[in-house]
Amino acid sequence: MTEQQAALTALLDLQAVDSELHAIMVKAKSLRESEHVRALLARRTQAIEAAKQLDARGREAANAVDAAETTVREIQAKIDRDTERLNHGGTAKDLMGIQHEIDTLTTQRGEAEDAQYQAMEHAEAVAADREQKLPLLRAADAQARDAVTERDQALAELKERHGELTAQRPERVSAVGHESLVARYDSLRNARGGGRIAVARFERETCGACGTHMSPGDAQSIRNAPAGTIPTCIECSALLVR
Repeated sequence: MTEQQAALTALLDLQAVDSELHAIMVKAKSLRESEHVRALLARRTQAIEAAKQLDARGREAANAVDAAETTVREIQAKIDRDTERLNHGGTAKDLMGIQHEIDTLTTQRGEAEDAQYQAMEHAEAVAADREQKLPLLRAADAQARDAVTERDQALAELKERHGELTAQRPERVSAVGHESLVARYDSLRNARGGGRIAVARFERETCGACGTHMSPGDAQSIRNAPAGTIPTCIECSALLVR
């Protein structure tokens, strides 16, 4: 194997590392910007807000029941007090007045009891609605948490692999043995936004970088390139290793 062939073979090894590093960066970016995770988190936020609203409705309904019960008790206390006054006797006029007040309070108690019943029915309906919806809200929360955990685990694995490859790269660069060749390679690799395949094998008259199949004339020119020169793809300009 000639020195140039050895350098190009080492450059292919470097390209393999850089290609995987680029793939890791693309994958990590995709994970961080995942629409799926973003949608689940948005759904979780809505679920948390809905749960808060359900809890608030439950508290309001319970407070309404307590208020209605208090009203009934207060009216009943007045009826009991007036009944005791009535039982103690008095003038006919006084007794009539007390009885009228008892009758009025009894009507009010009936209305208050109706309101209490309605408040209790409403509280039961709110509680039933909460029990029906809470499992769905908990599921939305769990799905979002699981998705975030899975994403973070994948990102951690990518970070670990990225570190391993980054540590390997200097050795791969050194193995090429030609700074100018590495510089040319890096220039091609980083062109047009970076991440390009800058060196690839030329097999079956096809560029391994972009997949372009050469015409017989172009393929012949690549195969017969003078010693000391490195042929390039007519389409993507990648360095070709024969």
